[in-house]
Amino acid sequence: MRNWLLILLLVSLIFIFCDEKVTEPEEEDIGGTEEWIFETQNDIRSSPAIASDGTIYVGSGDGRLYAVSPNGSQEWVFSTGSWIESSPAIGNDGTIYVGSYDDTLYALNPDGTLKWKFATGDIGSSPAIGSDGTIYVSSLDSNLYSINPYGTLNWKLPINWHLSFSPAIGNYGTIYVVSRDKLHAINPDGSEKWTFIFGDIVASSPAISSNETIYVAAWNGKLYAVNWEGTENWRFLTGGWVESSPVIGPGGTIYLGSLDDSLYAINFDGSRKWTFPTGGDVNGASAVGSDGTIYVGSYDDTLYALNPNGTRKWAFATGGNVNSSPAIGSDGTIYVGSDDGNLYAIEGTSEGLANSAWPMFHHDLKHSGRVNGP
Repeated sequence: MRNWLLILLLVSLIFIFCDEKVTEPEEEDIGGTEEWIFETQNDIRSSPAIASDGTIYVGSGDGRLYAVSPNGSQEWVFSTGSWIESSPAIGNDGTIYVGSYDDTLYALNPDGTLKWKFATGDIGSSPAIGSDGTIYVSSLDSNLYSINPYGTLNWKLPINWHLSFSPAIGNYGTIYVVSRDKLHAINPDGSEKWTFIFGDIVASSPAISSNETIYVAAWNGKLYAVNWEGTENWRFLTGGWVESSPVIGPGGTIYLGSLDDSLYAINFDGSRKWTFPTGGDVNGASAVGSDGTIYVGSYDDTLYALNPNGTRKWAFATGGNVNSSPAIGSDGTIYVGSDDGNLYAIEGTSEGLANSAWPMFHHDLKHSGRVNGP
């Protein structure tokens, strides 16, 4: 009898002290209804940016950047020479910066007219904007570019590998950019501060915490936490390859999607908090709302809304894979693109982003890519 009591006690202790893992999603059916759909002519893998006046900017595989009003009507459209996968970034003066696979970075006025354009290599990444207005963009020609707000070159730094992920800017102006198996820390003058070698191909843009910990994921399924001096704090292993960029929610929780059809919630010390199973690969970054709700898209053609404890709040079906990272409007509307060529506006319960260090792809609704950005 004592042995059975001992076994029961041990089992109870295991359940108490083990990490929480969500195996069966629970649905509360709050929010998740369609407000409107805006149609483009090709896949939308660009993450929407939202201006101060509520205008939504999003790029499409049809080579166009669209300006969409909060009611879902088109304000204007700007055509580039090729596919746009780059997520647009918005400067403090309202200038919209977006890259294209036509070897060009474009600067557009808020009315959709061309301000200037700068020749680079193909751009699949998103520009980052420094506190002084400097634009940093990585290119598939293996260069990191620093461009002033007037469209002329400050400097370019050869990294010796195709740069397909977006740079991020830390508290003191340090620019972090990944190339193949390395994380580079670059000073604002273009000199290299340090390089961290992962040992496997990097597959995400960096996210930066308030204490300058840089989070980067690699194809080997690992999330790395690298401190501001360029040394490793910890690493976390998911169950599959990773192509998603991490984001940071309240309390320092890191959210990361994996190609094992899961979203992971990871504590700031590198331990697992919970895992949510989706119905397909998670390629895009998630977004965390002001009420703690986590929004994430999946290759099962679905946008999920999750409670902070990892249970499902609702799920919204689109007509294609969801590679686009969602954006959360101040009124709670969730904007996300789909491979069916549509931008969706979906009713949510969050009023804007969480007050955390890096709550969405490229930090904020304007996609500044800067830890202290707007």
